[in-house]
Formats: sequence, structure tokens, C-alpha cells
Amino acid sequence: MSGLARGVVLAAALWAVSAFALPDDTWVVSIGNNEGASHEVSLLYAERDAREVAEALRVHGPVASRRSLLLLGESATGVRRALQDVNAAIRERAGAGQPTALVVFYSGHADATALHLGGEELPFDELRALVQGSPAGVRLLIVDACRSGVVTRVKGVKSAESFRLDLQDTLTSEGMAIVTSSAAGETSQESDRLQGSFFTHHLINALRGAADGDGDGKVTLPEAYAYTYALTLRSSGDTLSLQHPTYAYDVKGKGQLVLSAPGLQAGRFGRLTLGERAVYLVRAERDTGPVVAELAPMEDARVVVLPAGQYFVQQRRPAEYREYEVSLPAGGGVDLRAAPYREVKYDRLVRSRGGERRSVQSVLVLGGASGELLAGEGPGPVLQLGFGLDLEWASVGARLRGSFRGDSGVSGFLPHQHQELGVGLTLQRFVDLPWLTVGFGVLLEGAYHRQSFSTARDAPGRSSFGASFAGLFSVERALPLGLSLRLEGGPVAAVLNRAQVDARGVVVGSAVSPAATWFLNGGATWRF
Repeated sequence: MSGLARGVVLAAALWAVSAFALPDDTWVVSIGNNEGASHEVSLLYAERDAREVAEALRVHGPVASRRSLLLLGESATGVRRALQDVNAAIRERAGAGQPTALVVFYSGHADATALHLGGEELPFDELRALVQGSPAGVRLLIVDACRSGVVTRVKGVKSAESFRLDLQDTLTSEGMAIVTSSAAGETSQESDRLQGSFFTHHLINALRGAADGDGDGKVTLPEAYAYTYALTLRSSGDTLSLQHPTYAYDVKGKGQLVLSAPGLQAGRFGRLTLGERAVYLVRAERDTGPVVAELAPMEDARVVVLPAGQYFVQQRRPAEYREYEVSLPAGGGVDLRAAPYREVKYDRLVRSRGGERRSVQSVLVLGGASGELLAGEGPGPVLQLGFGLDLEWASVGARLRGSFRGDSGVSGFLPHQHQELGVGLTLQRFVDLPWLTVGFGVLLEGAYHRQSFSTARDAPGRSSFGASFAGLFSVERALPLGLSLRLEGGPVAAVLNRAQVDARGVVVGSAVSPAATWFLNGGATWRF
């Protein structure tokens, strides 16, 4: 069974049991350290991750500020002492009969045996013992430990045995859960675009409501894990190694642990209701603002809770982006399904280098006319079929053209029919305007020509090959579902092998001769 399947099965197995919230007496210890061992490159966002996890649990948990301990850049000795002090405080509350919980989060460097905390090490066995031995009724340990690279940092640069926590299907201590950012043998990564680790970024958004699978306004531990697993795996898919977060859970007889209740939040926060399932990118204030959240809800109309303010939301649909400018009021909400938006087609995004895709394919069907090629024939109808590829630097394509002309003999030539079959290549550059897309380029084509005569005299059919070079100018108007209306045309310079005849009409040879003409086509393009 694949890792994703195991994650889904585990979450589904826990879905049916009853839920219970974090008790009022919940302690959070959030640890972040950008510095590891002397040979490890400094991280950029580990301490920021720790701060945001503590804030998410305080706001959406909610966990009282006086019971939330943030340890940034702390040594192993300081972390050890802090956990011992918290356990002592919990012991006092537990002795008074109060339900208690302990949540410990860590982001920073690690190897196979220990956390690396600014030149000191805290062994995993000791960390687990401090959490597992806590008198809290419920204990949750979340570890986002990794190595470090360049833009997407793999937390650590020196080759070492991979980070690992030995997770067991059945833990010996009742009321304990452990979640890690990656499986044994894998690295965990942080992203400059998200300004945090993949795992922690998606965990925070899960707590904000993106993981609320049943729409009850609460996010349970299985829901948070299933969402974070899927999004971490997707985000790490474009980097040097995949991440598969791991999960071991054993809270016997009590059901699902509710980590957050974003649906119940008010005050200085607002509720953003998303549309259908898609990837949503939320930026602060404007389209160039910092990324606040990258969301991929598993159901339609999911609600996420964000601080009140201005946001730019981009919904990445199959054929285009939809962009929203949102003013999220404190204590209120915005439903994207009823909000105005601007549509941006993927071909425009490719050309402006603004999307994730590097190319967009298209097919086109065009009909029109081309000008006179041989004297006396006049214009003729044209049908074209084509395939195109929009790239960042230009758009290239291939064309198949069929056309027909005829001469009745009024002009003094023998009555005949002239069929053409052309195969061409196009190279275009597009300029995207608010309502139209204007293109300019060239069309190179080779063609097969066939003449057949209708006369009482013996006049056998003739065939020839030719080539042409055309200027290609086009205008497009985008329609829904990836369709566009297209009008194009331009001048054509052609050469073809013509028969030479004497005064009696007898063919005496052939010669390559030039011709100048034009074409005008209209039709539809479908990009996918």
C-alpha cells in the first residue's frame, strides 16, 4: 500500500469515533532553532514556524497565552529544563483533578539520534521520554526536523544518517500521539516562497480550517494529519525528495482529539469560504504580497479563518486562474463563490511567466479564403487544422491546410480545378491586452498542387510542389472553457514549379516562378 493510501486509511479509521477538545489546561511548548551543529547551514524559517504554530494553537485552539511557551534559539539544556518545569506545573493541575494536555512542537535541525540545538544535542529518546512521561492526560509531540540546501532548503548539508523517530502502532503510554514531518530515510524541506517548511505551513492552514473535512467548524488530529500529509507530499513533489509525514496515535477510549475550532472564532478574525476543490494561493494585500496560505481543501466550500484584512486570492482551476481581491472583515466573512473575480487563462500565465505551467497546448479549426495563385483562378476557400504550443518565449505550431480553386475557361485558359494540400509550421509572439490577444509571426509551408482539366481535348492532369512564406497576424478573444475566437491573415510570398507551354498549348518544360497573394481565416482555438 502506498504512503498516501496508508495516510487516508488511517484517517478514515479514526473518523467514526467521538471527538473531544483540548482541555482548558493545555500547555504548548513550541521550540524553534535556526542553528544546528557547526557543519550545518543555518535555516531561515524554523524559529518562524515555531512562533506561528504557537500562535495558531493559541488563536484557534484556543490555548491560554499563559500556558504557551515559545523557545526560540534555546539550547538543549534550556529545552530540557523548560519541559521539566511544564511537567511539574501539569502535575499540580492533574493532582487537583483537572483534565490536562501537553503539545510539544519542534522545528530545526536533527540527525538519526538527536535534535541539534545551536551546537548542543537533545537525544530523541530523552525528548520522547519527557513527553511520554508527562502527567498530562493527552500528550502530542510534533517534530519537523530536517536538513538544508539553497532555495528549497533540505535541513542539513553534511551527509548523515537520516532523521528518524521509531513510531509504533501501539504506544505503551495511553493518551500519546506523535506526528513527524517525514518518514525514516527522507528529508524535510523549507521553502522561500512559503517562508516556512512545507510541513508546518500546511499544518497551520489545517488548524485554520482547511482540514475541516466534515464542515463542523472543528479540526481533529486525524483531519489535520490527512490534510498536512497530502499537501506536504504535493508541495515536495517538485523538489529533490518527497516527504511523507508519519503518524502514530493511541488515545484509548476517548476518540478524536480536536486541535482547533476555527468555525467558532470571531473578534479580529474573519471567515473566508472557498469555492470548489482547487489549489488556492492567498497573499497579503496584493498579488505581489507575501504568501499567507497555500490551500487545497478536500471538499467544496471549506472555511478558513484568517486575520481581518486585505487579501489577494488566486484559485488555480483546470483551464485558468481566478483572482479575487478580498476585504475580510473582523467577525464577518467573505464567500468566494459569490465574489467578483478576474479570469486569467493559462496561456497568458505561461507567456507572462506567472504560473506554474511552462507550456499550454492548443488545437485550432479555421476556415477562410486565400487569394489568386495562378492567373485567372481567383480566390478560393481554405480549411485549416492546427496544433499549437504556447511557451514562455514564443508560440509554435503545426498546420494542415486544404484549399480549392477553379477556372471555368472564360479567362482563356483550359477549364480546370486546382487542389492544394499544405503542411506548415508557425512561430508567433503574442501580446495580451485586457480584452484581446494580438499575435504576430511567420508561417512557413510546403504544398502539393494538383490540376485536373475538364475539356474535350486530351489534357492530362498535372502535379507540382511549392513553398511559401507568409506574415501571420492574428487577433483572439477568449471564451469560457479554454475556447477562443480567432481571426488571422497576412501576405504570402510563394514559389511553385509551373509548366511551360508553347503556342499550341503543348507542355515543353517547367520553371520555378514566384507568386504573391494573401490569406484570411477565422475560427476557434481550444487550449488545454
